[in-house]
Amino acid sequence: MDGSRTLLGFENFDDPNVYHRGAKHILKANALNFVLEFDSDKALLASDLKSDSIAELLQTPIEPTKTRWINLWSPEQQKKTVKALATYYGFSPRTEGVMTSDPGRPAVVTTANQQNRKRAMLPWLKDRSSSDSHAEDVEMTPTHERPPTHATSLDMNHYRMVNEVWYYCSVDWDLCVGYNSLSPVDLAPIDVDQHSQRMQNKPQGKRLWTWLILCNDNTIITINENPFHGHEGPPTPDEEEKLHSIRRNLANVFEQLSKVNEYRKVENPINALSIRSGLPKAKSDEPEISEAPSLLFHYLFDDWYTSYSLVAKQEHQYGKQLGKLRDLMFQKPAVEHIEKLHRLGQQLSVLKKIYQSYALIIDRILERQKPVDLSNSTHLLKEHIDDDKSKLTAQTRSYAVNLSSAAIVRFERLRDRIQLYALGEIQDCIDEKEALVGLNFNLITLKQSDAVERLTRITILLAKVTILFMPVSLMTAYFSTQISDLQGAYTSTTYWACFAVIMAFSLLFLVIFGVLSNTLEGKPIYRSMTQTFWDVSRKWLGLKERQKAALKRI
Repeated sequence: MDGSRTLLGFENFDDPNVYHRGAKHILKANALNFVLEFDSDKALLASDLKSDSIAELLQTPIEPTKTRWINLWSPEQQKKTVKALATYYGFSPRTEGVMTSDPGRPAVVTTANQQNRKRAMLPWLKDRSSSDSHAEDVEMTPTHERPPTHATSLDMNHYRMVNEVWYYCSVDWDLCVGYNSLSPVDLAPIDVDQHSQRMQNKPQGKRLWTWLILCNDNTIITINENPFHGHEGPPTPDEEEKLHSIRRNLANVFEQLSKVNEYRKVENPINALSIRSGLPKAKSDEPEISEAPSLLFHYLFDDWYTSYSLVAKQEHQYGKQLGKLRDLMFQKPAVEHIEKLHRLGQQLSVLKKIYQSYALIIDRILERQKPVDLSNSTHLLKEHIDDDKSKLTAQTRSYAVNLSSAAIVRFERLRDRIQLYALGEIQDCIDEKEALVGLNFNLITLKQSDAVERLTRITILLAKVTILFMPVSLMTAYFSTQISDLQGAYTSTTYWACFAVIMAFSLLFLVIFGVLSNTLEGKPIYRSMTQTFWDVSRKWLGLKERQKAALKRI
């Protein structure tokens, strides 16, 4: 394991200097790949290998007690390396092409469209002679022109598709899994700006496509999408900080494969991963099948820290946003809160489908570990199963690479955690969002009812003032009438006495009317003044009676 690897640039990963250098390398934006080969005794690391070196490495067989991890970033920049892997492990041409497709590739433009666009931009070409035009057509048209297609309207680039459908996933033969991972970066509050509506429909975080492949020779291959494709030059400090969050799980698994990192397992046991510690010894008399590939496959897929940050913890972003919107509704219910809740509901719906795709992947992985009755299988299925490599009977075989029992148990546990913590919490948030929509409408209705009630109170008050002064006005009009028989019959004392009597009767009438109609203050849905006075009186009398009873006992 030493001689050939040293020529290829492999170093002892259990050496502290190599460990720290490798830990820094995997967090660099310009890092391309690394290969880590380990067993229970030793681990060797090589970084940024050329395609020829990886092709040569693939020709070196792996012992049953050893595990090889090949990790690639930005596969569109390493097409030769992906081709070497595809050739050795038998990837289909479609899978190889999808893996190396360019995330930033523009839409396909046919030759005819290029000619039409050029002629539309240069109208003076129409005035040229027919011979010049013919010469130009011959020059622009290739000798072997492709037949016209609809590639322009149906440009199905893989990365463009997974960027539109975040919950897209793929489970192929021999445990080749493709899925979108979501990192808790770029978290921002809900915005209803028209220019950002498209991205606001997707969950908060950085989406990246990942290929995770478990091969039948104890090799794990991970191929990761370039998070900053299209960016030229060195990464900015903000991009470096995002990269630490994006590769957090990969870095955690990578660092725990070195014996230098044993102290962290003691300090923080919740992050301890038992991948190398439980491996069989290479010096054992009988060769044993290592569980490391299956465990490594599981821990690379199980990015629980991201799930905990996004939806599992108590103060996750969606719970905070729902709580903030709830407080805003009680302060001032408005229709714009419905728009924010709608955006939040769309994000939660997509996030729910993402975790449902994870659960679907786990179900497919576990289903393929079940034995298959070949007596009822088709001839095509029998041809895909290698009799020499299978350890099961001729009548019961597995569809794909066999996982260890420890990995199967962990995948089942991961599926339960996704159902209980991730999907359960997301569904609770969706239910709360629906309840808040109804609550907002109810609060708006109450606000409108309160406005109508205030208007009603003002109207009743004005009506009572009118009723109160209308008899006095009639009396004043009577006294001011110029009638000869009444001249000198009434004095100012008579006027004010009549004024007091009529005003008193008017007030008494309004009080009786208010008591009978329960509109004494003009606020029907609240307690009236008489009811308030009665309640206060009862409490006061009750307090007096309790004091008297206490004095009697003394």
